[in-house]
Amino acid sequence: MAAQDRVLPSVAIVTINYNSTLYIEGFLASLQAVAYPNYRLVVVDNASSDGSPEEISRLCPQAALMRNGENLGVSGGHNVGIHHCLEQGFDYILFLNNDTVVSQDFLDRLVESADERTMVAPKTYLHGQPGLLDDTVGDFDWRRGVWRGWLYGKPEPPGFERPREVSMASLCCLLVPAAVFRDAGLMDERFFMYYEDFDFVARAKAAGYRLRLNPAAVIHHRKAASSGGVESPFKVYYASRNRLYLMRKHSSRLRFSLFLGYFLGTRVGYFVSYLARGQGRQLKAMLMGIADFFRGRLGRTRELAHFR
Repeated sequence: MAAQDRVLPSVAIVTINYNSTLYIEGFLASLQAVAYPNYRLVVVDNASSDGSPEEISRLCPQAALMRNGENLGVSGGHNVGIHHCLEQGFDYILFLNNDTVVSQDFLDRLVESADERTMVAPKTYLHGQPGLLDDTVGDFDWRRGVWRGWLYGKPEPPGFERPREVSMASLCCLLVPAAVFRDAGLMDERFFMYYEDFDFVARAKAAGYRLRLNPAAVIHHRKAASSGGVESPFKVYYASRNRLYLMRKHSSRLRFSLFLGYFLGTRVGYFVSYLARGQGRQLKAMLMGIADFFRGRLGRTRELAHFR
């Protein structure tokens, strides 16, 4: 069979939309230039109020658009998309943030590195900051609940251009074989957003799936565009609460106790820093997130309006 006659694996690109008018046009334009022929865009809208769902339908009428009646967060929105894609029988699901811009061959490069037991992540640069990496793939320190060798805002370290197996990736962009969801389950909706991706990857790896980085696949990411920025009170709240939940979920009682001592101790530094910089909203969000974890308040508990 000639190479051009081979049936390429089918890929559903699942993206969560929430009030994305500022960047959705660039996202869709980059996808429309993608060379890989056998994919379909699946958009799950989380009750947007800015007209972005209509804009998506206008700019990309071939996309499957599902509208939720309320904001289900990243984890709940992804589960809606996953159910649809499994029903449609796609070979792979590609999770992709809609605040990204992708290279023309990124999907070809991801698929060539994948198989039925392998998830693949690309190299991700910060949008508008040439040569500087986002922290979307690498090795994860399960003692502290952070990236090991944090790459955010840094140039590529030596050897980064080499394809290899890695321990962790975010769902900013991750190609996943459909079988993963039968073996590892869906997204844990108690996270709502932030750290649900680390939980999912950990469960997938525990079920016997590999995770690889293919740096020949390249995307650019507008960091935290949908949640108000990398240090918005909204993000501080959910990241504080959910980091605790992630570590409790994947640690023994002893390891979690050690982590908890480290985590609470380092929050003192953040407390002082927020006070010194006059960031009272961030300080309040951090304390609320920690308190809600200990109260068992998980899932969708706070909206953007709580922090304005």
